[in-house]
Amino acid sequence: MKRLIISIVALIVITIIVIKYIDYSHFIESYLDPLQNKKQIEISPNYKDRIKVDLYVKGLSFPTSMIFVDNNSLLVTEKNQGNVRLISKGILQEDPVFTINNISNEKEQGLLGITLSNKYEPKKETLTDYLNYSSTSYPFSSMDALTSFHKPANHDSNHMIYLYFTEKIYEPKDINDIKVQQKDLNYTTRNRVYEYTWDGIGSFSNPRLIMDMPAEPGPYHNGGKIHMDKSGNLYAVIGDLTAINNTLQNYPEGKNPSTSIPNNSSVIIRMNPSIESYMSPHNSLYPYHPNNTRLNLTEYYYAYGIRNSFGLDIDPLTGKLWDTENGEDNYDEINLVQSGFNSGWSKIMGPISRNNNTSVSDLVVFNGSHYSDPKLSWRQPVGVTDIEFLESSLLGDDLENNIFVGDINNGNLYFLKIDSNRSAIDLNSNVLDKHGGKDYKI
Repeated sequence: MKRLIISIVALIVITIIVIKYIDYSHFIESYLDPLQNKKQIEISPNYKDRIKVDLYVKGLSFPTSMIFVDNNSLLVTEKNQGNVRLISKGILQEDPVFTINNISNEKEQGLLGITLSNKYEPKKETLTDYLNYSSTSYPFSSMDALTSFHKPANHDSNHMIYLYFTEKIYEPKDINDIKVQQKDLNYTTRNRVYEYTWDGIGSFSNPRLIMDMPAEPGPYHNGGKIHMDKSGNLYAVIGDLTAINNTLQNYPEGKNPSTSIPNNSSVIIRMNPSIESYMSPHNSLYPYHPNNTRLNLTEYYYAYGIRNSFGLDIDPLTGKLWDTENGEDNYDEINLVQSGFNSGWSKIMGPISRNNNTSVSDLVVFNGSHYSDPKLSWRQPVGVTDIEFLESSLLGDDLENNIFVGDINNGNLYFLKIDSNRSAIDLNSNVLDKHGGKDYKI
């Protein structure tokens, strides 16, 4: 029960990077810290008999994501220091279990996401095994996003940890004919996902670069959420990096290759770290151009047209991906994301009918892509953060396998019930509908 309560409360706490251009250190001191006062936390009368809020641990610095590694332990990422912290039986361990070197933490950059390989589903060792296991073909990938692939090492899949962070890449310089990394101002930044072996106690080892994505111009809208499903598929989301200049933001195609060729921003990437070398022939979504040529290898893209996101999770009953997406001055979204999904940014946020006569024909259409409206949107953005499915009945059958979503602007936690087809949010069955739109907050 403690783990369930912590998971729900963490939806609000773990994602403290928001879409507004503000001084986050001041924001934490003036806004988040006072919320630790239990007297300032209000629980909807519908849930007071089964939910309470307690401070579980303190001492973290700018936490962004967390993952349970067993029933009593969780790993938490600290954005600016690049630390991975271990909380065991409610006690924050004094020293980090791992620290990222060369972290870039300007504004929304930093150590942003963490997940681990599935503990109960074995990884598939051959393409035939994988295709028989998965009900959907693999979507598109990007050569630039995956330039540093290596053959999978032999490892225990029960102990693989994945981290998403913004890394400073220093240019090597020749010193006595030997290239030496120089830690000075001469560096570029990249958003990267690495795989590590976790010994279950306090050691990360065997780093392997999984995804190499841009971080410039930035430093905002890096996304950073990562998630692994039961099939061993790793999902990672990256935002538009505040640059609306590519087909992946539905920007009109032109003769400039930097505009026409997908540049690995505003996308969700899906790949299987244990068998990635088998996947490139199975491309179900790729850029379609007038000459019907593929200008870039995009086998690992799963969705595009995403402004920014702090939330990914898998429906435990269907295996389908859901996300949250942050709008600009209009509309935050919750989306059901299926292979080839075009979320519409920068032409569309919220329902397409609310976008000044914009139509699907105004979007950049890739072969195999599709647009669909969000399943829920806020006309006035709330700063939507994480999304989680509660895979337990301990808080009541009505909450099991349904959605919890947090926001940063109001400090709210929302409960949303999925319809019987698992393809929409059933507003008729939600507290939102029954209480005039006021009390659907937990």
